[in-house]
Amino acid sequence: MARIIDKIKERRKELQRDSRVASQTALAGSSDTADDAHHRDGSLTSTSNAQQPPLVQPGWYYSFEFFPPKTEPGLDNLLTRIDRMCRRLDPLFVSITWGSNGSTLSRTLAVASHAQRFACVDVLLHLSCTGLTREQIGHVLAMAKSSGVHNILALRGDPPQGKRAWKEGDVSGGECDRAIDLVKLIRRLHGNYFGIGVAGHPEGHPSSQKGDNGKALEMQHLKEKLDAGADFVISQFFYDVNVFLDYVKRCRKVGIDCPIIPGIMPVQSYSSLVKMTQFCGISVPSAVMDRLSNIRLDDEAVKQVGCKIVAEMCEQILSAGLEVDVDGFHFYTLNLERSTTRILTSLGAVDIMSRSGTTPFVHETKSSNEDLIGEIICTGPNGSQTRERQGSISEQARSTRRVLPWKPSAMENRSKEDVRPINWSNRPKSYVMRTDDWDEFPNGRWGDSTSPAFGELSDLSHFCSFTLGSDEDRRAMLGHNPQAESDVYEVFARYVEGSVPHIPWCETPLQPESFLIQPQLAKLNRYGFLTVNSQPPVDGLPSCHKVFGWGGKGGRVYQKAYFECFVSPSKANRLTQMVTDHPSLNMYAVNNAGQELRVGVEEGGVTALTWGVFPNREILQPTIFDPDTFLIWAEEAFSLWGSMWLNLYEYGSESYDLVQEIRDTYYLVALIDNDFTTDGNDVSEFLLLDLLLEVGKADEKL
Repeated sequence: MARIIDKIKERRKELQRDSRVASQTALAGSSDTADDAHHRDGSLTSTSNAQQPPLVQPGWYYSFEFFPPKTEPGLDNLLTRIDRMCRRLDPLFVSITWGSNGSTLSRTLAVASHAQRFACVDVLLHLSCTGLTREQIGHVLAMAKSSGVHNILALRGDPPQGKRAWKEGDVSGGECDRAIDLVKLIRRLHGNYFGIGVAGHPEGHPSSQKGDNGKALEMQHLKEKLDAGADFVISQFFYDVNVFLDYVKRCRKVGIDCPIIPGIMPVQSYSSLVKMTQFCGISVPSAVMDRLSNIRLDDEAVKQVGCKIVAEMCEQILSAGLEVDVDGFHFYTLNLERSTTRILTSLGAVDIMSRSGTTPFVHETKSSNEDLIGEIICTGPNGSQTRERQGSISEQARSTRRVLPWKPSAMENRSKEDVRPINWSNRPKSYVMRTDDWDEFPNGRWGDSTSPAFGELSDLSHFCSFTLGSDEDRRAMLGHNPQAESDVYEVFARYVEGSVPHIPWCETPLQPESFLIQPQLAKLNRYGFLTVNSQPPVDGLPSCHKVFGWGGKGGRVYQKAYFECFVSPSKANRLTQMVTDHPSLNMYAVNNAGQELRVGVEEGGVTALTWGVFPNREILQPTIFDPDTFLIWAEEAFSLWGSMWLNLYEYGSESYDLVQEIRDTYYLVALIDNDFTTDGNDVSEFLLLDLLLEVGKADEKL
């Protein structure tokens, strides 16, 4: 389901189903309400402070706009940000802008292709007809289609060269004079393959007539674009909600009943707000300016108050009712993430998890860096408060709706894929690249990896090696001059603690579910268990659980404890004994020379590591461990020591010899505890973790 209009329709059906269920539940429970309000001692419980459901229910959606930067470093940073925001915030789609006269064509298509293929999100590609021939437009559409893009935002575009602004009656200067001509051309060339969006202007387009006649004519033009084949409308940004709601009502009156998505521009600074609104002719209510004017010199305060203002705008729109029927937002991010994430958190669309696994009680930003949330106060179960240093806000974010434990692909040929091996969970782009030429993808079960129909995973030339930045950036993360094994151990521990953003085996920051065992993970790494993958056991938690939930409402999710780490030969021997002494454990290990260790393992055996049970569905098992696939992953894992760490140092230096020694002698070990049952819901302590800590502590004493 790659067209945005189809996804919106499906979300609306979901919302209707949830509303019916909620109504039936409320009706069934109404007769018991009075009795339930009494305690056994006869006292009454106040329900006024009961926790309210989040404002953004499953039917609501949101999307983000990005623009391609002009520099290569800027482009690399944007792709990383898109990956992070899409995996953690789960937008319905992202839009990628288009430069005047196609000036950003190559960068726009590069960003769009990356987002569609690797960030696993559907892309709405901006396309303007300014200065382009029909042949050129057809070429762009063909390239978009080959990149997996299914959605186009059809625009007239920026004013022709030599003009500062559109004037009444202006045309594009290309072979498609207006957006309606572009809509017709797309439909003629590609039928219904593309979903098509068009722009809406609540306060009127600069080239439109002013007054009531101009508004009526603009409504006519908009309806003509939709009648020509457009599917939905995205509005210009605004700050007066009443202006937008009046615009939607006028659209509904003339028969425009398609989705109208309000464009939302977070407030980044007072000066930029004034400049942008004046340039675009956007009115700002005096009440909004009054809240910002007194703090206009404090950009951080303006951002915080601006987020509150925009969140209140969204709440007002969502509560406007069926008369306007608006159920989503499109955020003009300006390639920034913090303000958008804050707004979504206020609306209940995402949760921000602290690195100790608790939900933050109060946000206190101390950093002016856009990438950082700064310090945050977290309230634990016993009411105690701790202050933690945080990385990017999106690193702690978790969408309240996850289809699977990993983000499904947005490519049409992978639409049925619902099973993946756990080994690449922290290098998803590499897995996608290595399986890109598969004709079919696992659906329902992993299958037999020895089958001739099974796709090839073993070609190392296909795996994705992200750069971690320049050599100097990598040295800053991995160490300028490591002299001892403990120096390497410290890098892995600092990654777990969040002070190192990436390591070669983990292209994304630590997953929120690992926050719950973060202190223990850091200690294990300092003991010499160089962890590249892990998950705690889960025994039937609700599928809507904030940390472990996935798959929708009404289900139960499960997972086995899993650890994957590099260890020295002596530690591998101790782990062998540990597994031998505990029948529920399995161990798979291999070194760079291909020597294998297997303990507690019978031949064969693909193991489900994550599964879920849901109403009216077969059991889903989206994450598995396959011994044969593990050996293929191990080739990649060992190669990363050389390609992304060893080559930072001069041949023959102490640092070079140290990293080479680790690569050539250590084992990559995978440990599974098949007993996933737990005592209660506390997943911060479990057998496999305790045993590893015991081994590490015993080694330290030797």
